[in-house]
Amino acid sequence: MRLKGIVVPIVTPFDEAGHVDTEALKNLCEFLIEKGVHGLYPCGTTGEAVLLTTEERKLIAKVVVEQTGGRIPVFVHVGAATTGEAVELAKHAVEIGADGIAAVTPFYFGYSQEALIQYYEEILAVVPADYPVYLYNIPGCTGNDLLPKSVQYLAEKYPNIIGIKNSMPDLIRAMEYIECRENFSVVLGNDLLIAPGVLVGCDGAVSGNAQVAPELFVKLYEAAAAKDVETAVELQKKATLVAKLLRNGGDLSLFKYGLAHRGVPVGDVRAPLKKVDPQEAAEIMAKIDELAVY
Repeated sequence: MRLKGIVVPIVTPFDEAGHVDTEALKNLCEFLIEKGVHGLYPCGTTGEAVLLTTEERKLIAKVVVEQTGGRIPVFVHVGAATTGEAVELAKHAVEIGADGIAAVTPFYFGYSQEALIQYYEEILAVVPADYPVYLYNIPGCTGNDLLPKSVQYLAEKYPNIIGIKNSMPDLIRAMEYIECRENFSVVLGNDLLIAPGVLVGCDGAVSGNAQVAPELFVKLYEAAAAKDVETAVELQKKATLVAKLLRNGGDLSLFKYGLAHRGVPVGDVRAPLKKVDPQEAAEIMAKIDELAVY
């Protein structure tokens, strides 16, 4: 199994007391499945993973896997600042029946390519040899860039490394990753590149913006996958505008406001993330409403 199409890195709902709201999480899963997204990706950057405890991450993963019930793939993000936490979360994902895992590089400290490879090898050592694993590169947040040479080494050594999520705004890098191994899967983490990325061979996108307007992003992927260039270009223009209005993941509170606007309340962000100004958010969502993308 591999990630394909529009995969949503779901936000983490919190109740008024600041605890994970499992009922809101279930409702979010249902909303996205009904809108036709192709996969779910809990506990990623958009899910505020670095602000969650290990036990909260396990709870979220379990609820999403159970609620989805095999209708669409669920790949749990297990990457962490420490190898030990990533290993623990990887084991748990296997135990609960997740379809696969993804793991961002460790962050904050700068690591050598050798250290990054060792981190992934320790994760791979605790999952079955045929269990799907995605690498995840977002150096703008982690400070560590997983280079194509390292990806190629890992991909050739471990067949269950299915692919990589590349969140760099760099189509050339995406194409370099595609060449790391035959049939190697690359999914985009930058919504401004979905149409060109899919047209050059990427499998789709892990799109945070898609949870607010899943209908638009699903149509965009389907047009690009069908090589309908004219439609894909037009839909990409709309998706780019929506992404920019939503600050392209730079303000997770705005995603959560947008979901409430769509009838799927999920609470707000966890401190120290800043809550969006309601009046400003309402104006942004009014502009998105006018685009008739859902």
